[in-house]
Amino acid sequence: MSPHRASAREFPEAAAEAPPFLVVDDLRTSFSTPRGLLTAVDGVSLTLDRGQTLGVVGESGSGKTVLSRSIMGLLPREGVTQSGSVRFEGTEMVGADAATLRELWGARMSMVFQDPMTSLNPVMRIGRQIAEPLELHMGMDRKEAKATTIELLTQVGIPSPAERAKAYPGQLSGGMRQRVVMAIALACAPRLLMADEPTTGLDVTVQAQILDLLGSLQAERHMAVILVTHDLGVVATRTDEIAVMYAGRIVEKAPTRTLFAAMAMPYTAALLASTPRLSEPSHSRLAAIDGRPPDLLNPAPGCAFAPRCAYAQDRCRVERPPLVEADEPGHSYACWYPLGGRAHPGVPVSLTSVPAGSEAL
Repeated sequence: MSPHRASAREFPEAAAEAPPFLVVDDLRTSFSTPRGLLTAVDGVSLTLDRGQTLGVVGESGSGKTVLSRSIMGLLPREGVTQSGSVRFEGTEMVGADAATLRELWGARMSMVFQDPMTSLNPVMRIGRQIAEPLELHMGMDRKEAKATTIELLTQVGIPSPAERAKAYPGQLSGGMRQRVVMAIALACAPRLLMADEPTTGLDVTVQAQILDLLGSLQAERHMAVILVTHDLGVVATRTDEIAVMYAGRIVEKAPTRTLFAAMAMPYTAALLASTPRLSEPSHSRLAAIDGRPPDLLNPAPGCAFAPRCAYAQDRCRVERPPLVEADEPGHSYACWYPLGGRAHPGVPVSLTSVPAGSEAL
């Protein structure tokens, strides 16, 4: 199938008539733990139009998955504090009651989870797991839901779909299970799809097949997609915009081409440097980001990335940089001394040059 992505440009009428259908404004999500309050999402704001793809990138623990679950409303009712706003097609998700969320899940927004083995019911046949949301949200009877299930399995590239529908998750390979999860998520033709590390644990060939399939189905259905991953290589050709997260915050956001052409945040450059490259010889040592992610239970003052950053100066360790606009349209970053000689407001241009010895980034 073609890896072509849908964008708002291909549907000018829809783009002109409707405002952004997903608006996240100053979203914060915190968890109560025995050691104190942990803020996993810290003041995130973003917008997304229907048909667009947003890539959310960052290391494990950066807040990507909690952000996607916060947008969906898939959070525990106890021990969680939220503030800010998430408006999806006019519906406020923060604080929404269970009945409102049930109406949205599956029918208008859905998620492809990271591990299909834990998101599928191991004692229920594949076909029944796909048919249930069709009966619940679409009002289909059993016969119609069964026929649609076979059609969906065919769409996601599963051979012998009628036979596979009778199988249990443990009887399928990892790639097949991921396709089943996609079939469930797409069953009711949602307008927004959250894909949380949809290719983790799959070999490279299967990863490409899954991402190509996702892009093809998105184009057919004019869905908006939020693609969550730790790999900049995955989002390089499959997204319209990228948001880079670190310590629960967006530290850089830009249209995809702009980001790769003019990175400003040292953390973004470090992520790119750690991406495996086909041009490297086999068994080449991967570049790593020195140090470890910050302790969100005891956040240090200043920029959270400063202890690991070759560009950090005294100000970085005491004052947290705000997210500011770059010269390029739609490009913003949170760094006192960004790459490329840019000047953050309040910092003289002469101080934004790259320090000696930092060429590794």
